[in-house]
Amino acid sequence: MNTINKIDFHKNRFLMFEIDELANQKEKPGIEIIRMTLGKTELPLHKDILDVMKNAIDTMRLNNVVIPAGLPDLKQKISDYYKNKMSINVCSSNILIGSGTSFFFRNLLSLLLSRDDEILLPKPYYSLYHFCSLLTEASIKFYDINDDLSINMNSFESNFNLKTKVVIINSPGNPLGNIISYSELNRIDEIVNGNAYIISDEIYNDIYFDEKPISFLELQNPKSTFFITNGFSKGYRMYTKRIGYCIVPDEFIEKLSVILQHTMLTVDPVNQFGAMQALNLPEEVESIRKLYLSRRNYAVIAFQKLENVLMIKSKGSFYITLNCSNYINNNPIKNCLELAKDILNKTNVAVVPGVDFGMPNTLRLSFTTSKFEEGINKLVNYFRGEN
Repeated sequence: MNTINKIDFHKNRFLMFEIDELANQKEKPGIEIIRMTLGKTELPLHKDILDVMKNAIDTMRLNNVVIPAGLPDLKQKISDYYKNKMSINVCSSNILIGSGTSFFFRNLLSLLLSRDDEILLPKPYYSLYHFCSLLTEASIKFYDINDDLSINMNSFESNFNLKTKVVIINSPGNPLGNIISYSELNRIDEIVNGNAYIISDEIYNDIYFDEKPISFLELQNPKSTFFITNGFSKGYRMYTKRIGYCIVPDEFIEKLSVILQHTMLTVDPVNQFGAMQALNLPEEVESIRKLYLSRRNYAVIAFQKLENVLMIKSKGSFYITLNCSNYINNNPIKNCLELAKDILNKTNVAVVPGVDFGMPNTLRLSFTTSKFEEGINKLVNYFRGEN
């Protein structure tokens, strides 16, 4: 039996989109749904980005460029970004451009893993990591995130072994918004000790609240071979433009470039020119960071009033998580999917079941709606039984 036939696709469907579809069905004139599902900001693209993209659309020599590994000028701008922001030298040739970052995870895991290998994922995890792992024949193991959002190093070390070939880390994390400290990154590198590849997902690196995230690139003399994934969908509001990148070790430049040549062929150059302009607008990232910080703080105060639901205080990313175990255990609701559906039906607020992230009895809420405070108030009333 091949790998695809071994996967239970129904069990692994992305429930976030199931809730979104129910929201679409429910929404009609007079009924507006407050969506706290997708990590896609409600804010429009900056005018300067749009102007650059419009110019590229109207200019044949710009909109018709085909370079599988990405526009050289964009790669150089990303290199300059790391040098100016972190004083880190990243050679532009080590930067590959893709359609978002999901593409890189799918192809990296296929490239790095074989049947007898193991992959070590955080738990909770972003569903992409888990599903892309399932598409390989490798065995999946997990390390835990503690209640205080630190890495459980005991679980990391006990689940890392000679069969482990890939480790995925994510900071700020999705769904918890945990941030991995410098000392934790060092410890991870010491445990791995060059015996596995580390993929560091830093897509939320610019969205932090209490402490600034550390990039794996900032480690001094790391022992392990690592890849960095990042992109423009979050801090720069370019979700649907699908511009991501991967910083790869020298020995993987050709391999991943060839994969890009055969599978991606090119990423829309119009969007790549937009991404170049986005890097000229760091104030845009700071404005969204401050906005989501204020929304995080509003939610903290609101959910402190509840005894049957515990809010996990996010340190970054676009999300907060609610532990609803007490509520589910004391109500006819059977699981977090049923809970999310009941909330949608009774409050017109759409939230994501935590089972998408390996967290049963939880809900993930996205900051990305202009009616965030109204949505939080409706959720508080729901859990109070006042809906």
